[in-house]
Amino acid sequence: MFYYSGKSVFSRWPETVKITLLFVFIFLSIVFTTPLQELFLFAVIFALLFSSGFRGIAKLFLGLLPFLALADIGFLLVLSSTSIDVANLIVVSNLRIFNLFMASAFFSYSTDAFAIVRLMRRLYFPELIYLPVFALFRFLPEIERDFKEIRDIQKTRGISKKQPLKYVKSILVPLFITVLEKSDELAIAYYLRKKREQSIAVFV
Repeated sequence: MFYYSGKSVFSRWPETVKITLLFVFIFLSIVFTTPLQELFLFAVIFALLFSSGFRGIAKLFLGLLPFLALADIGFLLVLSSTSIDVANLIVVSNLRIFNLFMASAFFSYSTDAFAIVRLMRRLYFPELIYLPVFALFRFLPEIERDFKEIRDIQKTRGISKKQPLKYVKSILVPLFITVLEKSDELAIAYYLRKKREQSIAVFV
């Protein structure tokens, strides 16, 4: 789902344009507060994502539905006794999440992470900024693969979406542990690299 494809029709677009689009979509997703606004943005991002050649939209939606359903139940339980328009909040929140994930999918599908890093280095971005960006888009596909493996394992154990609380817990906990392990490995690799650079600089 979150992987780069050189076959996307937007792959040849300048990285600056795609980064600008991503930030515009994120900004509008957060700023918009009505269902119609979020729905308009949904249609725009959906059209871009579909025309890019991305064909994992159904999987993206189906993967988000259990988590959104759990969040919606929480909204209903906590806010139903308040004066907040819970129905409007649920619709806007769900559309916002869909928009953010679709924008990320469009960006990662159409943009090479290495090209982003090269662009940020040319613009003299500090390493502390461009390295997390690279790590995010480099490891998103791996996290997605881990998610699918964990989901398949839970299916063999008989845990399905019919048990939403147990299903979400059985996936989120091992996935969180896996992400922590990967981040730890990445931090160690970065530390060793910096140590090696410092050692070379001393001898030179």
